[in-house]
Amino acid sequence: MSARSQLLAVSCLGAIIATVKTSAPSVDALTDDVVSCLASLKKSGEAHILGVAAGLDLSFSQLRTLFVLADCQHEQELALNELADLLALSMATAGRAVQALTRAEMVTRREDEQDRRIKRVRLTEHGRVFVAGFVHAHREAVRECVGHLNDRERERLSEALTPILARGTELTSTTTRTQGETRL
Repeated sequence: MSARSQLLAVSCLGAIIATVKTSAPSVDALTDDVVSCLASLKKSGEAHILGVAAGLDLSFSQLRTLFVLADCQHEQELALNELADLLALSMATAGRAVQALTRAEMVTRREDEQDRRIKRVRLTEHGRVFVAGFVHAHREAVRECVGHLNDRERERLSEALTPILARGTELTSTTTRTQGETRL
């Protein structure tokens, strides 16, 4: 990570921490701060994350497909139509993403035993390793940024995040389609 990227990320984390000590900022002001911080974290972690994806020519839909399948570990497989719903994609678009990932040996696709019209999809070991590497690279990028904070800044950041994270499932999912949203 470049020194400039580290400074940007640390300064953005500092801006979020600073909001803990004063009166509540406006929703727009805090939104701008959080977006700025996330952009800095993203920028600072690009080298780590791009290293994991190096040599792979994956579309955004294909990456989302991998992460949705990884999140569905409780279900070993998803029907293609369920996957399309979770991704808010048309069946055709989801099918093309799955076809490309099948060629890349990151997912398997098979016919359902009871209904051959239904295609079932699951991550392969290669797909699981890719997702795990991506998550690890992202975590390391964030860890590096947090490592540049002093003890008091880390304490205040933790105080700010604790009640937010305690809500858990109240936070909205990026893979759930909202009512009226169109499919791609």
